[in-house]
Amino acid sequence: MLFNSFEFFAFYSTFLAVFFVAPKRIRPILILIASYVFYAGWRPSFLLLLILTTCVDYCTALVIDNAKRHWVRRTALITALTINLGILGTVKYLDFILTNLIGVSGFLGIELPPMAVNFVLPVGVSFYTFQSVGYTLDVYKRRFPAERNPLYYAIYVSFFPQLVAGPIERASHMLAQYKEQKPSSPHRITSGLWLVGWGLFKKMCIADLAAPFVKGVYANPSAFDGSYTLIATLLFTLQIYCDFSGYSDIAIGVARIMGFDLMVNFRQPYLATSLTTFWRRWHISLSTWFRDYLYLPLGGNRTSTLVWTRNILIVFAVSGIWHGANWTFLVWGLLHGTALITEELVSRRRTNRNNVLLSNSQLVAEYALPAKKPVRFILGLTYTLSFTIVGWVFFRANKISDALKILGSWTHLSLPNYGTFKILGLPSVELFMLAIHVIVLIIVDCLLAYSPQKLSASRRSSFISVGAAVVLFYDIFLFGAFGRTDFVYFQF
Repeated sequence: MLFNSFEFFAFYSTFLAVFFVAPKRIRPILILIASYVFYAGWRPSFLLLLILTTCVDYCTALVIDNAKRHWVRRTALITALTINLGILGTVKYLDFILTNLIGVSGFLGIELPPMAVNFVLPVGVSFYTFQSVGYTLDVYKRRFPAERNPLYYAIYVSFFPQLVAGPIERASHMLAQYKEQKPSSPHRITSGLWLVGWGLFKKMCIADLAAPFVKGVYANPSAFDGSYTLIATLLFTLQIYCDFSGYSDIAIGVARIMGFDLMVNFRQPYLATSLTTFWRRWHISLSTWFRDYLYLPLGGNRTSTLVWTRNILIVFAVSGIWHGANWTFLVWGLLHGTALITEELVSRRRTNRNNVLLSNSQLVAEYALPAKKPVRFILGLTYTLSFTIVGWVFFRANKISDALKILGSWTHLSLPNYGTFKILGLPSVELFMLAIHVIVLIIVDCLLAYSPQKLSASRRSSFISVGAAVVLFYDIFLFGAFGRTDFVYFQF
């Protein structure tokens, strides 16, 4: 069930009607049943894999927590990691590995028969696998005790608002909430509905309106000149942000209505003035997961510059491959890793030269004040956004050669033809409304970043709040793109 489908809202409304009247002691059971029904809606066989992951990590975590001998704890951890990452690697990367193995063998003159498994990638497998692995590692490191109640742990792995595309949560944040079950309130319901509405706006009124144009151009970039490939890339920059942050907003809103708080996954990343800041604002749950469970165990930045550089490149290479079995994702990750290293080294030299001992967080805060240093802000914003847009070319392209063609086409720009826009799914009305919606998005994101108190004040005014809700409702229903359009990150 997609968040932007009538089926989901029928399912969710029915669930809430039962959830709010049910006794507190049976609500966890209702959540687990609803989560399994929600996930089985894609394919019942996917549910078996989810339950297997849950059972493996629940049992191994108990062994890790109870064992007195280090080798027992280590064996249990290796067992959990092998099963979890083995399943993820098999269903997601086996075909990719076989295809490249055949290609390399042919290049060396060794002919291998065609091999393909063609697994159907279970939706959300990368997300719940990482969430479950993070829990096991926390138990192993003694950061969090193993959960004794299998019901609460099963809910932690399968909680339907964030099951298929995050945020990737931590046991320390969610398990206590499932046990305590704070009652919802009118304020929480209202704010949750606002998040759901805003998420649907970003998904249906921006991302899905831009999607057909992007898909058409990137499917055959050789057929279009630089103007169209550039416009398609700019639209994809909007699409992926609005699609994924829209999903996160809906997930957080749906959970908040039920009385649960999920972590914030996006903080206006396109207003970042450095790549360091960008990665602290984009897909925060994944970035912090890699920080805590890969970057810091490798040594983080408390080591030599050479080893630190290696750590950054490993993290971003793994982050790229996490998104999909394609060389384009690896290139995208390494581009960002290399740029982040360069940015940090330049920042260190500038700091040393000026003899100003600013921490990285202080540098970020300095960049985030455009009123005090507008030139620095504009230059930082332009640099970060430009690099991010170039990176999205590799992220979206089907092949590296396609990405290079698109980047090369930008040296030959021409005046776009309206007919092409119409053929690619952006006729005049849709194009005009997309432009209006993007302006609204920019205004709201700027307010959230620099003047959140103004939005809070407007929500306290019942007249403004109700009026804005009505406008948002009608805008989605009149100009939103209806249809069973998957969220972009479902493929990961």
